Amino acid sequence: MGFIKKLSGKCHMPDIMIVFLFFLITVFMTYPMLRTGNILVYSDWSFHGMRVEQIFRNLKRSQPFTFIATDTFQHTGVGNFLFYPEVFLYPWAFLRLFLRPVTAFYCWYGLIMLATFTTAYFCMKSFSGRRIAAMTTSLAYTLGTYHLYLSNAVLGEFIAVTFLPLAFWAFHEILFKDCSRWPWLAVGMSLLMYSHVLSVMMTSEIMFIIFLMKLVFARIDRQSFIALIKAVGVTILLSLFIVIPYLTDFIGKNITSAQPGISKPMLKPLMDVISTSFNDAISPNGIGIFLILTAVLGCALVLKLDSRLLTAVYVTGLSLIIVSTSVFPWGNLSDTPFSMVQMPFRYLSYASMFLAVVLGTAVDELSRSEAFNTTFKRTAFATMTVGIFLIPYSGHHHDLNQSLQNAGTHLLKDRKSGAFEQLPDIAAVNNSNYGYMCEYPVKYGELDYYPMKARRSTNVVGYNKTNLSIIENIILTDGRHLKGIPECGANTLKYKIRTNRATVIDLPVVRYNGSYATVNGRKARLLDSSRGTVKVRTYAGENRITVGYSPSVLYYASVIIMALTWILLAIAPIYMKARSVKHKS
Repeated sequence: MGFIKKLSGKCHMPDIMIVFLFFLITVFMTYPMLRTGNILVYSDWSFHGMRVEQIFRNLKRSQPFTFIATDTFQHTGVGNFLFYPEVFLYPWAFLRLFLRPVTAFYCWYGLIMLATFTTAYFCMKSFSGRRIAAMTTSLAYTLGTYHLYLSNAVLGEFIAVTFLPLAFWAFHEILFKDCSRWPWLAVGMSLLMYSHVLSVMMTSEIMFIIFLMKLVFARIDRQSFIALIKAVGVTILLSLFIVIPYLTDFIGKNITSAQPGISKPMLKPLMDVISTSFNDAISPNGIGIFLILTAVLGCALVLKLDSRLLTAVYVTGLSLIIVSTSVFPWGNLSDTPFSMVQMPFRYLSYASMFLAVVLGTAVDELSRSEAFNTTFKRTAFATMTVGIFLIPYSGHHHDLNQSLQNAGTHLLKDRKSGAFEQLPDIAAVNNSNYGYMCEYPVKYGELDYYPMKARRSTNVVGYNKTNLSIIENIILTDGRHLKGIPECGANTLKYKIRTNRATVIDLPVVRYNGSYATVNGRKARLLDSSRGTVKVRTYAGENRITVGYSPSVLYYASVIIMALTWILLAIAPIYMKARSVKHKS
């Protein structure tokens, strides 16, 4: 027992041991899936997987920036890289340079999981000052069933969930404790922006409501208000390179995104969420048995501790469960900016986070009771807590591994040329057939960021004759329809087309404000196209046409501003500490 006391007495050793525990849990989660050699592809996985594949191929070409899809997304030059952040996809693509596809994915998956464990732990530790509370909160949040659902396929939100605790912890610090920590709010919101823009909007909504409640029930001092303004300013500087393409190529340019509006099939009754949670099913409609029990029984802890802060956290968690269901009047918000959330169950990430804080506090209170009044007993209690969380996860893990091991019936096949064929609802890929995904339109998101002309030309938002002609690489010239597969490069597509006379050619490449084309080495003027694609005049004979995308100077300026801001944020604390030491001496 003396060894444990001596080890715990060192300031950072318990934290190091807990982070190492998270590492072991992450290995336990990831390695068995890696050993199966398979990945189950469904929902949004193919969308992000193909984005990573494009980044990877461009990195092999020594091009660090990816703006449009050339090798992937059917060689259409679609700009989902411009409008959907890909910063945290780069580590996955970088791993692809050295590892086989399946290994690279699971290593990246493990890194995100470990980052989520660690971020939630240290944020809760700073919030509560208690390690057991922090460890429990981290386990409940990261192993919650909604987060596990995101980790299977909804990769944009999966990444974003990693940074929610950081953003809300920093926001709490500014409003209630130490407004000098405002840089952390800028860091948290910027990392969210690098992950999933919609999560930034949802986070801002919740923070704004908390801000208003604070304004109504208490006073917000001038320093806190200034700190919030500083955080907003620095967030803009750090995120400007993501905002610029929206300003130059999206807003007012008739480019479509994912369809706005609340998806009614995704709007579930409250009782469905409660029953799914009690069943502990990995689903978009539940938060898991531990967190739903916290929602039901947490009022007892709130009444016992009589803490206004914990009460606010608990009520916020409950409210967000309600907001995620059909109980909330989403129908009245269909024509408002709130409808951009599309699927209200996304609020379950936030409900999980707030309720995990309540659960962590409850477990910590129990660990401080008379029954656990020695170091050995508290250590045993902490070990038991970890085990309790891992038991239900082990069941989920076993089922997922069985699905991966028996994935043979879903193995993706080489697509035969011919009729349009979308990726199956569920497909299994391994290192041998991973490249086949490039041959199929992705399940969700293939048409995101297409021009309005291509999306709605036949009054159909989904696939239609116009956008299918783009996806199937149909070149339009002189009333003829020619199929042309381009030579793919980093942000460029090259065509060789022979014509009998000077004419106009409509290429199956999506056009943006930054698009350009050259014909036989000469810059060509882009003409209006009924498809919203690149259309140019050509010469008689053979035409070598290069189509590409070049961002504005503002984009590269914003990248420099972002880099300099990160450097300043990193060195500012060192400078301030050195200045403080000098002042004291």
